[in-house]
Amino acid sequence: MNLNQSELADVLSEQQTGAQIPSRKARRRGIPGAAVPKAGLILMLALAMVVLEGAFRKWVPLFGEGYWKYLMYFSKEIIFAALLLFPKQSQPTPALKVFEKWLMPGCALLGLGALVSSFHGFNPVGALLTTRAAIVLPVVALLAVPRLAGLPVRRVALWLALFTIVNFALGVEQNRLPADHILNRYSETGMNIVEVESGVRATGTFSYITGIGSLSSVGIWAGLILMGLAKTQWQRIGAWATLAAGFGCGLVTVSRGPVVVGVAIVAGWLFLSRESISVATRGLIAGIFCVIVASGTGITPVFSELGEGLMQRSEGASDTFNERAFGQLNETVSALKMAPLGNGFGTQQVGGVYAATGEAGFNGFESPLPRLVMETGALGLIGYLLVCAGAILALQRAKRQMPSAGGRAALLATQMLLLPMFYGNLIFDHTASAFVWMIFAVVMAGVGVKTKQKSETLPGEVTKADFTGQGKRKREDGGRRPQEAPHSVTRK
Repeated sequence: MNLNQSELADVLSEQQTGAQIPSRKARRRGIPGAAVPKAGLILMLALAMVVLEGAFRKWVPLFGEGYWKYLMYFSKEIIFAALLLFPKQSQPTPALKVFEKWLMPGCALLGLGALVSSFHGFNPVGALLTTRAAIVLPVVALLAVPRLAGLPVRRVALWLALFTIVNFALGVEQNRLPADHILNRYSETGMNIVEVESGVRATGTFSYITGIGSLSSVGIWAGLILMGLAKTQWQRIGAWATLAAGFGCGLVTVSRGPVVVGVAIVAGWLFLSRESISVATRGLIAGIFCVIVASGTGITPVFSELGEGLMQRSEGASDTFNERAFGQLNETVSALKMAPLGNGFGTQQVGGVYAATGEAGFNGFESPLPRLVMETGALGLIGYLLVCAGAILALQRAKRQMPSAGGRAALLATQMLLLPMFYGNLIFDHTASAFVWMIFAVVMAGVGVKTKQKSETLPGEVTKADFTGQGKRKREDGGRRPQEAPHSVTRK
């Protein structure tokens, strides 16, 4: 059947009008719609409570004792789990399926190890805390990713950068104040304030020093994310400021661990990818500008004083760097020989020990991996390693599919953050575990949906070129411009 020019134009108009309807529906199904900003706000609130729940327990009497205290303690997890009430915005990506493939057997082994270990002993409070960190949070992260699809990672990095800078400033002030100052007290009454020659080991808005130590690593991650995604010099200046604040948070803890971890994150980010070096090179001018401003405003001496205090404490420490960093490997072997099936689920959590004895402390081992063995045995340790491997491999799969250099740099930065966190006190640190799985969900969601809609072809959408056959010829010609068709719309 032959169509004249006016009839063909009418058909094209009707076809394009009909295509717009499924196109909009497809956008609502596969591309972030009205529900995504709400889910993103919930995620932002959960991250804020990771930082602020200690401050609420410190300064608000209602949350200082009783059931309200425990409700505030678990507030970040409750808000994070609230994401599951939102509808899915995308289907699981191949990278997310990789994580699920490793997560399921990992959680099964953790659960089996915990069950077997429970025959030797059981602490209900400690068991709840271990289950939360080892199983509940990674499962919630898996289910939350499709509900956060398309959430800009830069927005989350800026949010965490703000908390890092504020806590660094607060930590510097706490470090200079006397130990008996009200700002330096812990949320738990009766705990001794740690004071060294250079000043007080600051806690920021957290209830314990380890909280601001975890924020140090998270702030460095946020700085690398902002650096990788920066388009202007002002954005790069903000990235450098965040990186400096992240290292500053590590210094005010007067502990080697956060600083060493921060250096390892940056070094791995730089030397494991040429693209990261290119990103850092483009930010050198902004970095030099930040150094000049810091020197002129008196910020540089603050870092020097904090660094001297850290060196003084390190010189007087009884353990060496190798013992602190790798000593837990030998301890893990000893724990496996001592209790291959575990020695009581929940018995190694400080919170569990406190609930059972009234005194906070360690039950044998201080390092995390041997403590995990004592709680869940060899089965639990293998399960935990599977969960960790699944997260790293999922990010690696996402990196292969990421078209932009900045996106790949962001994914590498996340891998560099997760590696020391997994090796460190993740299971037994409620702040670190919450940070890790929320950030993992954000990054996986940010790479799950393409943001440039002009490069997408939505299902069911028909274009004018496809209708006239020009699109098909263009694909067959390898992208070359086709010759004028015998029945072109413009041809009489």
